[in-house]
Amino acid sequence: MIPVHVALVDDSKTVDPQDLARVVGALNAQVQNDVARVWGVAATVGAYPSAPPQTWAIQLQAQLDQPGALGYHSDDNNQPGAFVELDSSWTVTASHELIEMLVDPFGSRMTSARLPQNLNPQQIGLSSATALVHYLLEACDPCENSSYPVGGVELSDFLLPAWYRSAPVGCAHYSHTGFCTQPRQVADGGYVSFAIGDGTFFQVFNEGGQLQVQNLGKFNKASYGSLREWVDEKAREHRGSHA
Repeated sequence: MIPVHVALVDDSKTVDPQDLARVVGALNAQVQNDVARVWGVAATVGAYPSAPPQTWAIQLQAQLDQPGALGYHSDDNNQPGAFVELDSSWTVTASHELIEMLVDPFGSRMTSARLPQNLNPQQIGLSSATALVHYLLEACDPCENSSYPVGGVELSDFLLPAWYRSAPVGCAHYSHTGFCTQPRQVADGGYVSFAIGDGTFFQVFNEGGQLQVQNLGKFNKASYGSLREWVDEKAREHRGSHA
């Protein structure tokens, strides 16, 4: 595999350089010790005043231009990147965006498995819980309400590849921290996006232990840079309307 280099850029110019260096160290440790061994990715992270050429940038900003977003991805000019709002949990968001960017750089990677755990198939127009659906591979969304410390810096939990299996495979857990204990489990506070056979997309949110379903319709590629940008926007809209 060819490693990528990710630039963490403080556009706001408000983060203490020592804090930025500490976060960069934690992100590097997370990628190299936790993420790389299970997802087969290779990357390093550095802090820069602006992103050098040929790097994937995570830009820290005082306020984002996407309403309701704490972080979001961009794939402008086929260059993966992300934006993160500097709130009290920005290190978790930066980790979330970094992991998803490494696992699926262009926001279009799909994998097939059975329906999310405990979802009634009739809610999405299917007759059987054994039916296969096509998941957008977003490695942090189903467990995004979970985090863990690395070097004293709080970072995002993430799924293990076995989460996408149709049946248990003898794992003790299905996310790094154990927040997900079953394959295809949407943990409390998380969500997942998937399509059924005719191309209709759905999102399933776990809100206080109750699964909520949103029908997104079919993806119009001409209107969005990537499938991920579209489903992320729809998730923000859902959460904004249920706040």
